[in-house]
Amino acid sequence: MKGILWCNGVLPSKSVLDRFLTHGVPIFGVDGGADKALSMGYEIYEVLGDMDSVDSSIWEGKMTLLMDQNRSDLSKSLEYIDGIGITDVDIVGAEGGDHGHVIGSMASLTDAPEGMKVRMHYESGVIHLVSPTNDGFSQRMGAQQKFSVFALTECERASVLGSRWELDNESLSFSTKGLGNEGLGGVVSVRADGLIAVFVSA
Repeated sequence: MKGILWCNGVLPSKSVLDRFLTHGVPIFGVDGGADKALSMGYEIYEVLGDMDSVDSSIWEGKMTLLMDQNRSDLSKSLEYIDGIGITDVDIVGAEGGDHGHVIGSMASLTDAPEGMKVRMHYESGVIHLVSPTNDGFSQRMGAQQKFSVFALTECERASVLGSRWELDNESLSFSTKGLGNEGLGGVVSVRADGLIAVFVSA
């Protein structure tokens, strides 16, 4: 089942929303992200988080308090929606803020439940989460289509196939080793025994 998490960052453009917004897919506001989505005319199914940045007066009956202060609202929201059967997730509104929030949003990908497919949408492209349990990444890319691969956890066996520079069951750790790759006009696939973020430029 699909779902959307709308975070409390910079308002996305229509071109970003057009990538993934589908009628009938529930939108969950991650704390103040609910107000941001409402300001653009979108209906929120449920508001999730510690409620420290949302206008709670307009969300009575739609708020679910997630109070673990050792994790971000986004991490807690990923766990919550997994618990109600949503395992295919698009995240928007994670752009902007200070560098702590920017890095924290990406770090939240490491908290995604097993098997969950996650895409994080930015103006400049999309981050796809690759894990050993979510079937990895596979997408047709045009010749010279830019993408980058970053290991979020230590990987003993990582493969990047169908691209200008390939890896075949090689070790990969958090570094710039996977920065600046290109498609060849066919299908690019990424698999690993750890967690990887694949950023595909728009």
